[in-house]
Amino acid sequence: MSAMQQSAASARSVTSPGTPLRLLRSILSFPVLLGVLLATGAFFANPLQKTGDTLFSEGDTWWHIRAGDEIVRTHKFPHTETYSWTAAGTHWIAYEWLGDVVMAEAYRVGHLRGLRLLQWALAATMLALLYTYATMRCQNLKAAFATCAAVVPVVAGFWSLRPQLFGYIFFVIVLILLEWFRRGRTCALWLLPLVFVVWANTHGTFVFGVLAIGIVWICGIPRYRFSVIESFEWNQSQRVQLAVAALASVLGLLVTPYGSQLAAYPFDIGLLQPANVANIQEWMPITSERFLTLAVLILLLSFMMSKVLLRFPCRLDDLALLSFAALTTFLHLRFVPLFLIVTVPLLALPLTRWFSPYDRARDRVTLNAVLIVILGLGIVWYFPSNGELETACAAHYPTAAIQHLKADRRVGNIFNDYGWGGYLAWSHFPARGVFIDGRADVFEHSGVFDDYLSVARLEPNAFKVLEKYHIETCLVRSNSPVATVLAEMPGWQLVYSDEVSAVFARRDAAPPLSQAVVPASN
Repeated sequence: MSAMQQSAASARSVTSPGTPLRLLRSILSFPVLLGVLLATGAFFANPLQKTGDTLFSEGDTWWHIRAGDEIVRTHKFPHTETYSWTAAGTHWIAYEWLGDVVMAEAYRVGHLRGLRLLQWALAATMLALLYTYATMRCQNLKAAFATCAAVVPVVAGFWSLRPQLFGYIFFVIVLILLEWFRRGRTCALWLLPLVFVVWANTHGTFVFGVLAIGIVWICGIPRYRFSVIESFEWNQSQRVQLAVAALASVLGLLVTPYGSQLAAYPFDIGLLQPANVANIQEWMPITSERFLTLAVLILLLSFMMSKVLLRFPCRLDDLALLSFAALTTFLHLRFVPLFLIVTVPLLALPLTRWFSPYDRARDRVTLNAVLIVILGLGIVWYFPSNGELETACAAHYPTAAIQHLKADRRVGNIFNDYGWGGYLAWSHFPARGVFIDGRADVFEHSGVFDDYLSVARLEPNAFKVLEKYHIETCLVRSNSPVATVLAEMPGWQLVYSDEVSAVFARRDAAPPLSQAVVPASN
């Protein structure tokens, strides 16, 4: 057959009536149905289901949105701190600017619903990619699905809307590309530098991607086998290609509006922010959370038992990456999602003994279509309105207290709760700026973070700190120790209180006692 005849035959096959049907059958296949089930699980995984409790669990969400909005509006990247009055003028750059911009655009388009949609889309994408990667590794989509579904309750608590959600996605993509390269798809390797360019501008977890490439390269140099542990040996050409791709990926970290500063930021956190790492909850050891500790230990034990009892082989690079992920997770609970990404494919392997392979010939396309439509309609039906999300937001942040303070022109310098600083910055209240927010690097380097901790912990110098900053108003959680003590202090007066927040003012600046406490609206 001539080249022209082959081209014509190929064109007829592409345009043949059976091609759209085959595409439709692929879209409505059983593997896709399982992926949709995982996406649905990501939507309903949070305790509040409709509103998604994790959407409002992190105050950092809000200053990220403000930063992204200002970048879009001004077409400039910040270099100076402007959101606070305590650290104003100090050096600060938007380390996660690309993630900030995406979040800001989601809010601009759909307000709180836009944020909820983005949060769900990112969580669902992470699960779908993890399901794809686990299927590649175990060659059994049912085992991959079962393992992914089992860890949803564990990982769901980490789906707060912050740029680190993008980081989880990029990490899975890197693992998938490395697996494709291992299977002979060399072109996949050259996508890595592009991934790292985007990743470096989005979140600092890119260091785990670089580490994964390094582990895969090093563990493939020697030929190793001990009991069930074995290495995948690279040939000379593969080693060179992987080394070149790794170098290009590292150079890609420098393609940012801030040069090398974004690549250096993870080291700044680890080496120059001891107060941040020692005091912020997500940097605490995993033992501070009993459920997470138990879940991680069960997963590790399951992995070990699969090797000891079932004698499933384990690649050396898998063992090295799992060991590192487990170590970092026990040191800092914020890395639990990265540990799960590494662990899930390894746990799916032994499950293949109990799940039969997928048989395309037995696929029931019509039933799959009906179930996919039902699941999609369920998400549409239960998707929250902006009003419902605003109510949920008011249960986490001092929205009513802010309205009260805006009406009082004598608020002066405000001391605010750390977790609310991002929300206040996003609200542009106070006009002068916040006392502190979630950008611990700015406030630790300027000394404000240590002063905040002195007040929050009611240390002996707590009220000297308030005097130091000439604080006239305190906006704190109504059930916090600070609120309890201020209520008993003769120099302070409660001027507003609801179930979420309490506002205290110095008595010389407070309204008459008969007008002091403003009840919360029902």
